[in-house]
Amino acid sequence: MKKLAIIGSGLTGLTLASRLQHKFDITVFEKARGVGGRLATRRGETYAFDHGAQYFTTRTESFRAFIQPLIDEGLVQQWTARHVEINGTRIVKRSNWKSEEPRYVGAPGMNSIAKRLAQKVDIKKNVKITSLLHQDDWQLEDEQGILYKNFEWVISTAPAPQTLQLVPENFIHYDAVKAIEMSGCYSLMLGLSKELSLPFDAAHVINSDISWIAVNSHKPQRGNGQTLVVHSSADYAEKHIDSEHDAVINHLCERTSHIIQHDVSQAQHKVLHGWRYANNVKRETYQPFIDHNLKIAACGDWCLGGRVEGAFNSAQNLADAIETR
Repeated sequence: MKKLAIIGSGLTGLTLASRLQHKFDITVFEKARGVGGRLATRRGETYAFDHGAQYFTTRTESFRAFIQPLIDEGLVQQWTARHVEINGTRIVKRSNWKSEEPRYVGAPGMNSIAKRLAQKVDIKKNVKITSLLHQDDWQLEDEQGILYKNFEWVISTAPAPQTLQLVPENFIHYDAVKAIEMSGCYSLMLGLSKELSLPFDAAHVINSDISWIAVNSHKPQRGNGQTLVVHSSADYAEKHIDSEHDAVINHLCERTSHIIQHDVSQAQHKVLHGWRYANNVKRETYQPFIDHNLKIAACGDWCLGGRVEGAFNSAQNLADAIETR
């Protein structure tokens, strides 16, 4: 059986591995110590935080069919949050997700979904691929200079700018991928020793350096201790992506305290994560980028709007294209 390398173990990479395992001997390369990509959960002290994707919807039949067994197992559950939109310190819109289109989360963490999908996949963790070499086949080189050889196909599910650093300039979609700009986001994780009384569980924030505040502990099976996950705006992240983390934490704490009218600066647990490539600057959609001659391809949630469902559908589209050749 011919070999296929997949770079990235987020939902896109794991879906591809599942779909194509009958056709290829597949190895997934993941630079982090855990799987999931933006289906991310971080734990610290007694707290747990979903610091990447916050929730997802199911709007296509294929994704519903994929998620249903995970719902049946309890690995995916509905989040019935009180949702608000905040402008400044004022709530300008309220809704209750209990009576709206279902929003889902992994349980007990967003990464529970990826962990289940990864069970039967050969994944090399803590391996950052830095270059692709081609002779008779593809060789992947990691940052330690180790070569992984004899791959017929290579698929990158990394964000567009990181994919561009890997693929050769004669990749037929090189210019198209190069044109895709992506912006960053900071995720601030706050573990509170004293529970705050808030009029919401999930808040979209406008006209602020903050774009999102979630009472992460309100999600199903999140255990004890109140936790908040705060996302910065894209504009703030782009301006301060290389700033000292302490300065960013202090600023986002100050802004969050102002918005919710509670001081969070004394939170028992404070951790910051920077997502360098979180969302496309322009919300355009793309078919998977496939070069059948070079046998290189790229896809990801960044092809279909950045949503969790987009990650799955992008993988499905690419798998369909490869299977039919």
